[in-house]
Amino acid sequence: MVDWQGEFGKSFAKARKVFRKAGGPFGEFHRRQHGGGGRRGFGESERGSLKYDILAILWDGPRHGYDIMLTIEEQRGFRPSPGSIYPALQMLEEGDFLTGQDVDGKRVYTITDKGSELLAKHRETTPEDAPTDATGTAPLIARFMQTMVGIKLVLKEISRTRDVEKYTQALAIVERARRDLYALISPE
Repeated sequence: MVDWQGEFGKSFAKARKVFRKAGGPFGEFHRRQHGGGGRRGFGESERGSLKYDILAILWDGPRHGYDIMLTIEEQRGFRPSPGSIYPALQMLEEGDFLTGQDVDGKRVYTITDKGSELLAKHRETTPEDAPTDATGTAPLIARFMQTMVGIKLVLKEISRTRDVEKYTQALAIVERARRDLYALISPE
């Protein structure tokens, strides 16, 4: 049994005091890691934020929410969740940066003049030498991660067969791949 009133309890009491003094979960460490004070307004987000991605996509023509998610996935290498896309679309619509109308059971969004001005202003204020993903590394990394998950799943299926021959073949393939990958990073 733990003696909560003894030495063990005293150390937790001390830790709790330090934790509270630091501001709890949103204390100094959180401010250092996440840039400090409070949230930015919807129109004041940093470069590359979701709203600018959405406006840039709608610049090319009207789209529905799921299509916007897929386009962002193609461009950025990750698919934003519906829980981030649809609130952003709603805020942009409430701010008159885009309009939405129901077409064949789907809400189709179109950029407005105000949205075009915001996008143009953003593009003007974004430095040309700002880091971008022109080489397409984000989609490449996403594909790499999907491949790794696929390898894990197929190895799991092979292990379920309990077939020693398949184990041996799979082990040889994985060891060969490991050696080939090390050859990429080690100088000869």
